[in-house]
Amino acid sequence: MNKLHCGAGPIHMDGWLNFDIDRRHTHCEQHGDVLQTHFDENSFDYILCVHMLEHLFYPVDTVECLHRFHHWLKPGGVLRLAVPDLELAATAYSTTKDLKFLYSSDFKAYYYKDTPCERMNFFVKAWEHRICFDYELLSSLLKDAGFRIVAKKKPNESDIPGFSHDRMISESLYIEAVK
Repeated sequence: MNKLHCGAGPIHMDGWLNFDIDRRHTHCEQHGDVLQTHFDENSFDYILCVHMLEHLFYPVDTVECLHRFHHWLKPGGVLRLAVPDLELAATAYSTTKDLKFLYSSDFKAYYYKDTPCERMNFFVKAWEHRICFDYELLSSLLKDAGFRIVAKKKPNESDIPGFSHDRMISESLYIEAVK
């Protein structure tokens, strides 16, 4: 397989090497810590990493992970990242205070008061997030890791042929970087 789905979680993608740290995701072909795993240089044409990067310690582990992705990709290979979009949430909070679009208006499972402040805090801190990214920060980190082309993408807009697998669209920033 020349396509790596890193941090696959509960999502299995046919034709991709589904990789996750959590062994409970039995559909994954390989398990391990991305920072401890060794793939050969130039192993993959494509790497997909959806809502995983924000769980790494910033900056050390984040930078190491991006360098690993660069190392594992073949020349001309594409890395597609999806992360929670801090700019999207912060703009909504500062202009309209309406953050219900992030998860849905009836999503209240984690809220005590269900105020815009609580929704913003949940967005930033939920699920053990350690960093929130905007395009400026993430694109800078990707360029530092050696990627030569970095571009913000719309949901399901991709340089990966046939790609249309985006999820968590209401809250995500999508970036593709070319080695």
